[in-house]
Formats: sequence, C-alpha cells, structure tokens
Amino acid sequence: MKMTSIQKMILTVAAFVLVAALVIVFVILPQFGQLDTLSQQRATAESQRQQALAVLSQLEEAKTRSAITEAKLLKIGTQMPDSPQLPTLIIEMQDIANDAGVTVTSFSPAQPTPASGGQFTEVAISTQMNGDWDDILDYLHRLDRSTRLLRVTNVSISPESAEATSTTDEEIPLTVSLTIKAYVMGTNGVVSSNATVTPAP
Repeated sequence: MKMTSIQKMILTVAAFVLVAALVIVFVILPQFGQLDTLSQQRATAESQRQQALAVLSQLEEAKTRSAITEAKLLKIGTQMPDSPQLPTLIIEMQDIANDAGVTVTSFSPAQPTPASGGQFTEVAISTQMNGDWDDILDYLHRLDRSTRLLRVTNVSISPESAEATSTTDEEIPLTVSLTIKAYVMGTNGVVSSNATVTPAP
C-alpha cells in the first residue's frame, strides 16, 4: 500500500515523538534521579564538614584552655613549690636586695608550719636590712613581684643610729626588720628550727 505524503509526515512525526519519549524516559529522567542523589550526597557531605569543623573548633578551644591551665599550674608550682627550696629563695631575695640597693644583715627562716586544713605550709622568714627610705620601698615592691609567693606580715623601721636623726641634708639611713611568709604546697619539707643564714655583703 502506497502512503501519501501526509501519512509519511504523520509517521515521521510519530517516530520522532516516540524517540523523544524514549530519550526522556531512558536518558533524561535517570539523570534527574542522579542529580537528586548527588544533591543529597552533597548536603550530607556539607553537614559532615560542618560537624568536623565544629569538632575541630572544640579541640582547638580545649587545647587553648589546656595550655592556659598548664601555664597557670606552672606559675602556681613556682609560687608555691612542693618543698621549701630555701637556698633558691635566699638567693632570689638577696638578688632583690642587691637590685634595690639595700644591705641584708640577717636572714632567718623558721620551722615550716602547716596551715589550717593542711593544704599548704607557711615558712616564716625574719630578715633585717639597712638602706634609705626609697631603697626600702623599692625592695618591698620588688619583693611583691618575686617568683615565689611572699607576704610581709610585720615591719619594724628605726634609724640606723641615734646620730642619724639629726641629719637634715641627707636621707636618714634606716634599719628595717621584716617578717615574711613563704608558702609550700602541702606539708612537705622541714628545716632545722631557727636556722640562721647571713648573706655575704
């Protein structure tokens, strides 16, 4: 049977529509499905990345806190060691006196005494020095900035000599007696009672 031109055109259009439909069904629609799957995978990956960043931020923050805590513990350990460490303390206090320009004439640590609760121990130190008023103040300021935790509990100041009180043109040399307390962590360390050390001039 011979087809007319219109029939041929209709058949061609129908074949084109069929091919197009097959392309849509077997080619294009699966691509949409893959795109949807990729989109879900991308969203999952982004969520995992955000979670990983949050965990990393927490770890970095914890590391920073750990470093700060370690530095604070190190400072506390220096200020309040677990033993009296008197030789080191004597040297430091002598250096402070030298820098301030005062002359230490005696340095006497007493027997360590456990404080109430037993968490730390106090070591009372009696020291005597000579110097003018400005140097004595400088010494006290430097003492407050020492590496060890020190507290001045008693101060006695008197002229170095009776004749010095009549001096008006120059600063009056002073003799200063201090009671200073150093602190030790726990109840460690016992020194001989009333041990006296006289620093070299």
